Amino acid sequence: MMFETSRLVLRQWQNSNAYQRMIFLTNAFLLDTMKINRNKIPPLFKKIIVKQLFLWLFLCFFNQALANDLNITINEKLYPQLESIILNRPAESVMSVAAIYSNYKKISYRWIGQKNTRKNVSFIESNPLFAKTNIFNDSTLKAESDKKILFKRLKYTSRYNGSNHKLSGLVLMPISSTPKGVILFFHSTINGKLNVPSMRFADYKSQMLAAVFAANGYIVIAPDYIGMGTDYKVAHPYILYPEINVSDAKNMLLASMLYLRKNGFIQKQQKFNLYASGYSEGASYALWFSRIYQEQTKFRQTITNTGLNLRTTVPIDGAYNLTGVMLPFLLTSQVNDMVNRFSIITPWWGTLLKPSLLANVMLAYAHYNDYPIDKLLNSEFYNLQCIWPFAYTCNNDATLIHNIETFVLSPLKNFSITLSYFFAAIFKSDLGIIYSPLFNSIAPLIPNDIIQDKKFMQTMEKANITEWKSQLPVTLLSLTRDSLVPEQNSSDTYNGMLKAGSKALKYIKFNNQLITVNSLFGTSVVDHVSFELFALLIALKEFEEDNKKAAPTDAATRIKQR
Repeated sequence: MMFETSRLVLRQWQNSNAYQRMIFLTNAFLLDTMKINRNKIPPLFKKIIVKQLFLWLFLCFFNQALANDLNITINEKLYPQLESIILNRPAESVMSVAAIYSNYKKISYRWIGQKNTRKNVSFIESNPLFAKTNIFNDSTLKAESDKKILFKRLKYTSRYNGSNHKLSGLVLMPISSTPKGVILFFHSTINGKLNVPSMRFADYKSQMLAAVFAANGYIVIAPDYIGMGTDYKVAHPYILYPEINVSDAKNMLLASMLYLRKNGFIQKQQKFNLYASGYSEGASYALWFSRIYQEQTKFRQTITNTGLNLRTTVPIDGAYNLTGVMLPFLLTSQVNDMVNRFSIITPWWGTLLKPSLLANVMLAYAHYNDYPIDKLLNSEFYNLQCIWPFAYTCNNDATLIHNIETFVLSPLKNFSITLSYFFAAIFKSDLGIIYSPLFNSIAPLIPNDIIQDKKFMQTMEKANITEWKSQLPVTLLSLTRDSLVPEQNSSDTYNGMLKAGSKALKYIKFNNQLITVNSLFGTSVVDHVSFELFALLIALKEFEEDNKKAAPTDAATRIKQR
């Protein structure tokens, strides 16, 4: 019994935070002092110290029991909480194009600033890279008030890991005109299961897609992803498993076309040009979608049988080279890097966002390989032990002690969860290396041997998409300097695809200096977190140019002809 108690105390010591350890050590020191100076210590004071030590031991047992009941707590509290949120959010809404344009402008003013927005709009209107729209044309607001866009949270089924899962995604349908085509869009990294486009019609991601694509005549189909939205009980196959996300996108395409035909939005035999795009995490899936569509006949036929024929793919700022670019970027510190190997603008975004990227990668790997997640991360980071005075941001629930696994079920907004991961990572150390604003390598947050793990590295390498032959048009779009997803991802992919024999390939490398935005330290040039607002207009231009060329044609014929 004494041995088991000692082991439990040791385990509790390892899992306790610095504040709890300080209390224990202080009381233990005082108790030891009492043994030496027992005649000088007041009896009442002795009793208080002894009681506190017994209380600490009791908490050891209590916390262990709490950990054993963690899954019960998740089922009893977090799942019903998410279900309630889903039920209380609208599954369908209709907005005027004028209202959508107004929301887009508000987003730009909030993120970019009014002065910067006016300057950027003037540049965009005169630059041939961007599609010309009426978003900032106030003289057309009255006419745009008559045009309507349907926002629909579509529920559909995907099969993976041997079972059917109920998934969700956003469908945007222009209901005042004949659609020009269909855009399949893969969203960027989102923290929080319900912070997805279909759950937040008024959020910036949904409004951007509506303002740029749907308001200009395109049906938009945007999966929430497996493990997100209504499928919140499983892990999202984040970035390491692009083929799972592509298969899910195919299923949503089929379900969306069925829904639109069944409800009379489009004609039963009507064919459409299909375009694919995505940002950041989603850019990789968009490129993988184009590849699988071209290389797998059954996959392509399933889509073409619904009247969709893929023409152009525009992935934006994607992580295409995980082993050659993203892993070295995560493992090295960009703070005070005089060489600036990854051509970043500032190390701040990496410092803030690397912990959440790491958490998503490891959650995915653990789930899809039946590997214990707590063995893939620094224990204090895994248990979200945030630094003082920010501890309340990580474990502010009196009835549940959160960790990386449970915190993704939090109803908090995307940035709040991201910030909590950041505070949980700060000052965590391993082998003398400390994660901090002065050193932003993720090395202290992971075990030393994971990078040497053969299976982990093979999984990451399999997700690379840098060298393959595309017979269909692909336009890679990237910033010249990107502080979170280095531009080298795109240049490596462009060169690799050229080497493989891709003919209809284009690379737009956008100069950051051409667009200005607000930042924490005043006006700055555009970077990864703010580029999407403008990049979608470049993608739209690519789609519009292609859409002028020809009516929908048979996809197999087009691929064969090339």
